[in-house]
Amino acid sequence: MSISLVSSFLGNIAGLTGTDSTRQKSPVEQLSAVDTARSDFDAIREKGLSEWAREQKMEALKEKLRAEILSSKGLSEDGVAALPDQQRNSVEDEIARLIQQKMEESIQRQVQDAVRSGKTEAVLLDIMV
Repeated sequence: MSISLVSSFLGNIAGLTGTDSTRQKSPVEQLSAVDTARSDFDAIREKGLSEWAREQKMEALKEKLRAEILSSKGLSEDGVAALPDQQRNSVEDEIARLIQQKMEESIQRQVQDAVRSGKTEAVLLDIMV
């Protein structure tokens, strides 16, 4: 599990207690942060910390890959949203296919690296790849 995931999660919780000295959060932001933390706690209780962290890492990877793909095509989220339905669906399908392909390639690379180094532990997908 990534330390940065846990520290960012714990940092979000610390922000709820008012230790964020950079700026005062509005009541709406505070409620939203509390709801997010409760939702995260519920998910952790249901799935366990390791599975929750793995899912968070996978979602972060998907977001990163999506941003990279959109950037390489000269598109933004707003630009995609403004496309006609048929064209937007085509772009979304291509993005989903490319994300799946890149994730599979990354997993294969990590499995091959684990085999070469003799690792016997589970291989986790690194979003920095």
